[in-house]
Amino acid sequence: MTYIWINPVVREMYEPESLNRFLAEKGFCPIECRTDWGQTVREKYQACIDASDRAVADVRCPAAAALLQSLPGHGGLKVPDIEPILLHCAREISGRPDLAGCRKLITTPCQALAEAGNLLGLPDTEFVAWNDFLNRLGAAIPGKALKKSPIPPGFFKDIKKSCSISGPETVKTHLKEGRWEGVSVVEMLYCSQGCHNGDGVTAG
Repeated sequence: MTYIWINPVVREMYEPESLNRFLAEKGFCPIECRTDWGQTVREKYQACIDASDRAVADVRCPAAAALLQSLPGHGGLKVPDIEPILLHCAREISGRPDLAGCRKLITTPCQALAEAGNLLGLPDTEFVAWNDFLNRLGAAIPGKALKKSPIPPGFFKDIKKSCSISGPETVKTHLKEGRWEGVSVVEMLYCSQGCHNGDGVTAG
Protein backbone atom coordinates (compact mmCIF):
# COMPACT_ATOMS: atom_id res chain seq x y z
CA MET A 1 0.00 0.00 0.00
CA THR A 2 1.22 3.49 -0.87
CA TYR A 3 -0.10 6.34 1.23
CA ILE A 4 -0.58 9.74 -0.34
CA TRP A 5 -1.06 13.20 1.15
CA ILE A 6 -2.98 15.55 -1.12
CA ASN A 7 -2.18 19.24 -0.80
CA PRO A 8 -5.06 21.74 -0.42
CA VAL A 9 -4.67 23.19 -3.91
CA VAL A 10 -5.15 19.78 -5.54
CA ARG A 11 -8.10 18.98 -3.26
CA GLU A 12 -9.90 22.10 -4.49
CA MET A 13 -9.45 21.07 -8.12
CA TYR A 14 -11.52 17.88 -7.89
CA GLU A 15 -14.73 16.49 -6.47
CA PRO A 16 -13.74 14.55 -3.31
CA GLU A 17 -15.49 11.32 -4.32
CA SER A 18 -13.97 11.36 -7.81
CA LEU A 19 -10.50 12.06 -6.46
CA ASN A 20 -10.68 9.31 -3.82
CA ARG A 21 -12.02 6.81 -6.34
CA PHE A 22 -9.26 7.67 -8.80
CA LEU A 23 -6.57 7.23 -6.14
CA ALA A 24 -8.03 3.94 -4.90
CA GLU A 25 -8.11 2.55 -8.45
CA LYS A 26 -4.42 3.39 -8.79
CA GLY A 27 -3.50 1.75 -5.48
CA PHE A 28 -3.13 4.83 -3.29
CA CYS A 29 -4.62 5.49 0.13
CA PRO A 30 -5.16 9.17 1.05
CA ILE A 31 -3.92 10.19 4.48
CA GLU A 32 -4.38 13.30 6.62
CA CYS A 33 -2.25 15.01 9.24
CA ARG A 34 -3.25 14.78 12.88
CA THR A 35 -1.80 18.17 13.81
CA ASP A 36 -2.84 21.64 12.68
CA TRP A 37 0.54 22.60 11.25
CA GLY A 38 -0.79 25.85 9.86
CA GLN A 39 -1.45 27.06 13.40
CA THR A 40 1.92 25.77 14.59
CA VAL A 41 3.73 27.65 11.84
CA ARG A 42 1.74 30.81 12.56
CA GLU A 43 2.79 30.60 16.22
CA LYS A 44 6.44 30.14 15.22
CA TYR A 45 6.27 33.29 13.12
CA GLN A 46 4.63 35.22 15.93
CA ALA A 47 7.43 34.21 18.29
CA CYS A 48 10.02 35.32 15.73
CA ILE A 49 8.23 38.65 15.22
CA ASP A 50 8.08 39.26 18.97
CA ALA A 51 11.84 38.66 19.27
CA SER A 52 12.92 40.67 16.20
CA ASP A 53 13.78 44.35 15.92
CA ARG A 54 13.08 44.38 12.19
CA ALA A 55 10.54 43.05 9.72
CA VAL A 56 10.38 39.27 9.44
CA ALA A 57 10.30 37.62 6.01
CA ASP A 58 7.70 34.98 5.22
CA VAL A 59 9.61 31.99 3.81
CA ARG A 60 6.76 29.49 3.48
CA CYS A 61 7.06 29.68 -0.31
CA PRO A 62 10.43 28.24 -1.49
CA ALA A 63 10.34 30.21 -4.75
CA ALA A 64 9.77 33.51 -2.95
CA ALA A 65 12.40 32.56 -0.37
CA ALA A 66 14.92 31.88 -3.16
CA LEU A 67 14.20 35.30 -4.63
CA LEU A 68 14.78 36.83 -1.20
CA GLN A 69 18.08 34.98 -0.80
CA SER A 70 19.30 36.43 -4.11
CA LEU A 71 19.06 40.00 -2.80
CA PRO A 72 21.96 41.61 -0.92
CA GLY A 73 21.36 41.37 2.82
CA HIS A 74 18.07 39.57 2.14
CA GLY A 75 16.48 42.89 1.35
CA GLY A 76 17.01 43.98 4.96
CA LEU A 77 14.52 41.48 6.35
CA LYS A 78 14.96 39.00 9.19
CA VAL A 79 14.92 35.50 7.66
CA PRO A 80 13.50 32.94 10.10
CA ASP A 81 14.40 29.26 10.18
CA ILE A 82 10.82 28.09 9.74
CA GLU A 83 9.87 25.42 7.22
CA PRO A 84 6.80 25.63 4.97
CA ILE A 85 3.59 24.11 6.34
CA LEU A 86 3.74 21.33 3.74
CA LEU A 87 7.14 20.20 5.05
CA HIS A 88 5.82 20.14 8.61
CA CYS A 89 2.98 17.91 7.38
CA ALA A 90 5.42 15.61 5.62
CA ARG A 91 7.65 15.25 8.68
CA GLU A 92 4.64 14.12 10.71
CA ILE A 93 3.51 11.58 8.12
CA SER A 94 7.02 10.27 7.47
CA GLY A 95 7.66 9.77 11.18
CA ARG A 96 4.37 8.15 12.18
CA PRO A 97 4.91 4.68 13.72
CA ASP A 98 1.72 3.31 12.14
CA LEU A 99 3.12 4.11 8.68
CA ALA A 100 6.67 2.85 9.28
CA GLY A 101 8.06 0.93 6.32
CA CYS A 102 5.24 2.06 4.02
CA ARG A 103 5.78 4.14 0.91
CA LYS A 104 4.47 7.68 1.25
CA LEU A 105 3.92 10.35 -1.41
CA ILE A 106 3.49 14.02 -0.60
CA THR A 107 1.90 15.93 -3.48
CA THR A 108 2.90 19.55 -4.04
CA PRO A 109 1.46 22.44 -6.08
CA CYS A 110 4.86 23.32 -7.55
CA GLN A 111 8.28 21.93 -8.40
CA ALA A 112 9.94 24.21 -5.85
CA LEU A 113 8.17 22.55 -2.92
CA ALA A 114 8.80 19.07 -4.35
CA GLU A 115 12.52 19.80 -4.63
CA ALA A 116 12.68 21.31 -1.14
CA GLY A 117 10.92 18.28 0.31
CA ASN A 118 13.06 15.68 -1.43
CA LEU A 119 16.21 17.40 -0.16
CA LEU A 120 15.12 16.44 3.38
CA GLY A 121 15.66 12.76 2.66
CA LEU A 122 12.72 11.65 4.82
CA PRO A 123 12.42 7.84 5.19
CA ASP A 124 10.11 6.11 2.69
CA THR A 125 8.79 9.53 1.65
CA GLU A 126 8.82 11.19 -1.75
CA PHE A 127 7.56 14.63 -2.75
CA VAL A 128 6.06 14.97 -6.21
CA ALA A 129 4.29 17.81 -8.01
CA TRP A 130 0.73 16.81 -8.86
CA ASN A 131 1.21 17.05 -12.63
CA ASP A 132 4.29 14.82 -12.41
CA PHE A 133 2.29 12.32 -10.36
CA LEU A 134 -0.38 12.12 -13.07
CA ASN A 135 2.26 11.82 -15.79
CA ARG A 136 3.83 8.88 -13.99
CA LEU A 137 0.50 7.11 -13.94
CA GLY A 138 -0.14 7.93 -17.58
CA ALA A 139 -3.59 8.94 -16.47
CA ALA A 140 -5.74 12.01 -16.09
CA ILE A 141 -8.66 12.99 -13.91
CA PRO A 142 -11.05 15.76 -14.99
CA GLY A 143 -10.42 18.78 -12.83
CA LYS A 144 -11.25 22.47 -12.73
CA ALA A 145 -9.02 25.50 -13.01
CA LEU A 146 -9.19 27.45 -9.79
CA LYS A 147 -10.46 31.01 -10.03
CA LYS A 148 -9.55 31.65 -6.41
CA SER A 149 -6.71 30.24 -4.38
CA PRO A 150 -7.43 27.95 -1.41
CA ILE A 151 -4.19 29.38 0.01
CA PRO A 152 -4.66 33.11 -0.65
CA PRO A 153 -2.63 36.01 0.71
CA GLY A 154 -3.57 36.85 4.29
CA PHE A 155 -1.86 34.20 6.41
CA PHE A 156 -0.67 36.95 8.78
CA LYS A 157 -3.76 39.17 8.62
CA ASP A 158 -4.32 38.94 12.38
CA ILE A 159 -0.80 40.17 13.13
CA LYS A 160 -0.44 43.94 13.55
CA LYS A 161 1.51 45.84 10.88
CA SER A 162 1.73 42.86 8.53
CA CYS A 163 1.75 43.26 4.76
CA SER A 164 1.21 40.83 1.91
CA ILE A 165 2.72 40.77 -1.58
CA SER A 166 2.47 38.25 -4.39
CA GLY A 167 3.98 37.79 -7.83
CA PRO A 168 7.74 37.81 -8.51
CA GLU A 169 7.98 41.34 -9.88
CA THR A 170 5.93 42.79 -7.03
CA VAL A 171 8.06 40.94 -4.48
CA LYS A 172 11.30 42.18 -6.09
CA THR A 173 10.14 45.79 -6.25
CA HIS A 174 8.80 45.76 -2.71
CA LEU A 175 12.06 44.44 -1.29
CA LYS A 176 14.46 46.49 -3.40
CA GLU A 177 12.65 49.72 -2.54
CA GLY A 178 12.45 48.87 1.17
CA ARG A 179 8.69 49.24 1.29
CA TRP A 180 8.62 46.98 4.33
CA GLU A 181 9.81 49.76 6.66
CA GLY A 182 7.59 49.85 9.75
CA VAL A 183 6.12 46.43 9.01
CA SER A 184 6.25 43.45 11.40
CA VAL A 185 6.11 40.63 8.84
CA VAL A 186 6.13 40.52 5.03
CA GLU A 187 4.05 37.74 3.51
CA MET A 188 5.55 36.73 0.16
CA LEU A 189 3.94 34.41 -2.38
CA TYR A 190 5.65 33.81 -5.70
CA CYS A 191 2.40 32.97 -7.46
CA SER A 192 0.18 35.98 -7.98
CA GLN A 193 -2.82 36.11 -5.63
CA GLY A 194 -1.95 32.90 -3.85
CA CYS A 195 -0.83 29.31 -4.15
CA HIS A 196 -3.01 28.09 -7.01
CA ASN A 197 -1.26 28.69 -10.34
CA GLY A 198 2.04 26.95 -9.71
CA ASP A 199 3.78 24.80 -12.28
CA GLY A 200 2.61 21.56 -10.65
CA VAL A 201 -1.17 21.81 -10.60
CA THR A 202 -2.55 22.57 -14.05
CA ALA A 203 -6.05 21.10 -14.11
CA GLY A 204 -6.49 18.26 -16.60
